[in-house]
Amino acid sequence: MRRHWPLLAVVIAYVAIGALYAWRVPAWQTPDEPAHYNYIRQLAQTGAFPVIEMGDYDQAFLAEQVQPPKVRPSAPLDTVQYEDHQPPLFYALAVPIFALFDGALLPLRLFSLLIGALTIVFAWLALLTLFPAQPAIAPLVCVVVALIPQHVHMMAGLNNDALAEALIALTVLLCARLLMAADRPVGPSPRLLVGLGIVVGLSFLTKATAYLTLPIALAAVLGATWRRQPLKSVALALGVVIVIAAVIGLPWWLRSMQVYGGLDFLGLQRHNEVVVGQPTTREWLAQFGPASFLLRMAQTTFQSFWGQFGWMSVVMNAWMYALLLGFTGLSMLLFAAWWIRTTLIPAGRSALTVAQRQTLSLYALQGLGTLAGFIWYNVQFVQPQGRYLYAGLIPFATAVALGWTFAASRWPRIRQWLWAAFLVGLAGFNLYLLWRVVLPGMDAALF
Repeated sequence: MRRHWPLLAVVIAYVAIGALYAWRVPAWQTPDEPAHYNYIRQLAQTGAFPVIEMGDYDQAFLAEQVQPPKVRPSAPLDTVQYEDHQPPLFYALAVPIFALFDGALLPLRLFSLLIGALTIVFAWLALLTLFPAQPAIAPLVCVVVALIPQHVHMMAGLNNDALAEALIALTVLLCARLLMAADRPVGPSPRLLVGLGIVVGLSFLTKATAYLTLPIALAAVLGATWRRQPLKSVALALGVVIVIAAVIGLPWWLRSMQVYGGLDFLGLQRHNEVVVGQPTTREWLAQFGPASFLLRMAQTTFQSFWGQFGWMSVVMNAWMYALLLGFTGLSMLLFAAWWIRTTLIPAGRSALTVAQRQTLSLYALQGLGTLAGFIWYNVQFVQPQGRYLYAGLIPFATAVALGWTFAASRWPRIRQWLWAAFLVGLAGFNLYLLWRVVLPGMDAALF
């Protein structure tokens, strides 16, 4: 416990602040919350997984009844069902909570929040595995993961993002352990390979963004075996992960193809047909032109990564975004300085082991994969929401932590307690935003 008490402090702060968001933010005022709720409701009431159909998405109804800062009390939200194509794991886990509390929203929000705490725990363990001799890095990573305001807002709402992020973080943890132990002559631990296969398979049953776990896992297996094991052993290790994951995901894929037809194994083609009226990238390009379109996209993505609350309707003051932009830019410059000093300058070449380099490369793959998925989605629809980048939140937080701890390397005492300063600062920022920005912006009653 002496080693892990910073993790406990971060998790307590995350749960306490997240619970306030879950309690005080009005019902349905996190993106897509009514649709996620209705998936659970249908599953609980019928015992069958729902099917997305025409009429489950009504852009005009959402714009008038749901998306303004305050939902109209008479809004018939039972018809908002455009998440019915989603994989089932999160919703199946939430059904007992729905039944126990008679469908109340707050317990379901808190359930999502607690699942989000697993991401913090897995990030902590992964960073301790990666940098066991540098205990200042892991707590700072956890603070950033836990307390980005928009991330708290999303984790305190009802959606399947929390479970998807937790499974991605667990995959990263298992991959870090696989790579850091790769020097053993007997090869990768069979238990780790089986565990990876199970986690990737569960990701297949959670959310499309969680499919990122597959390339991460396969890259880690290759990194751990390619130069140390015969080709037969490499193929066997890859096969264990792929076969176990496929066996877990296959029943849902077959069900989706039977329901939606063709090779629509995730229901995404049917989803795209249903969400008629959602703004498309082609329309915005024609309306604004390429330069203005890209500027709007970049600005909205950045703002909503840090905090653009509700259904993207509640924004912070401009000076807050300016400070956050400065912090983000400075953090990336410090990370670049750390990277140059650690990997490019001859005197620093021994600072990282081969396993650490491989694991950080895996983090880069996670970040690039997240960015590629974000771009692919926005090629079709106008969805510049920073929350879609949270699948790569751990690599971002790691870059921030490496940069700032590198900047404080001459002052060991400051470096040791840097995470605590970030914790106090971000916790206070979240509370300020909740009472002075989020709740007033949503026209909610204040204490």
